[in-house]
Amino acid sequence: MKKYILVFMVMVFVTSMSNQSSLLVPSAHAADDNMAQVQLILKKLRSSMANMKDFDELEEAGMDKKDVDRLRNAMKGKIKQMTSDAVDLIRVL
Repeated sequence: MKKYILVFMVMVFVTSMSNQSSLLVPSAHAADDNMAQVQLILKKLRSSMANMKDFDELEEAGMDKKDVDRLRNAMKGKIKQMTSDAVDLIRVL
């Protein structure tokens, strides 16, 4: 069971990180696209913040605290970056 939780968390983290790189693509319809990008970033941000609770479950399931802290710090960095991206797009609007 522990391995499945770890694999699931790694898959969620990698998928989230790969999706983030395509969020700030410039377009011809700047205002509409910026609004769509803001909504997408906010959706990803809510999802990432909700996933922070999963790290506690990983630790309870027996994953090494050092590894959990490393994952938690990576997710915090991702959340900071997405927050910054959202603020930048909102300023453009």
